[in-house]
Amino acid sequence: MIDIENIKQYQIETSGRWGSFAEDFDRLPTEHKDQITFLDKTATGFLYDFLNAAKLIANNDDPFSKNNFKSVEHFTNMSDEGGLKKWLYNREIPFRSEVFLLGDDSILTTWKMIVKYAPDLFFSNDVIVFDKTLNWCLFYFHHDHLFFGRDNVYDSTNDYIKMDEINRLKKKYPNMKFPY
Repeated sequence: MIDIENIKQYQIETSGRWGSFAEDFDRLPTEHKDQITFLDKTATGFLYDFLNAAKLIANNDDPFSKNNFKSVEHFTNMSDEGGLKKWLYNREIPFRSEVFLLGDDSILTTWKMIVKYAPDLFFSNDVIVFDKTLNWCLFYFHHDHLFFGRDNVYDSTNDYIKMDEINRLKKKYPNMKFPY
């Protein structure tokens, strides 16, 4: 069974793509390549399902519109590479923190690699970066807009209560069809 703790078992050889150019990964220093793990389709599917279940993203135009984070910050000057890296650095995520990057590829890497290679990662398609704590999420919207949500306020307690009640009813009425 796949979960956040054993996701490294679902790694694949480099997809040959890191950032904006396919050949870039091969040119990275070994120290950096060692911090980047490409994940297979099974892991990718799991991460997208996990992300949806955690309700981190609402929609592309305003990913945190459901007030799922206490604070949301924006960055739009994507042409300023130094400013972009400084802005990401100032999010105060420890460099050694393992993070998931979902975009064209599914990748497990460190926050340091996100900051270091940000101009190559956030350039065209939507990209989502988060860690297993789900306490923060970075969303790049392909129209040169970064959103950073911090302090997740989503409480799954109500969902668990609702699902427990539905499961109880399914056991009590096994011949009845339920919407979930």
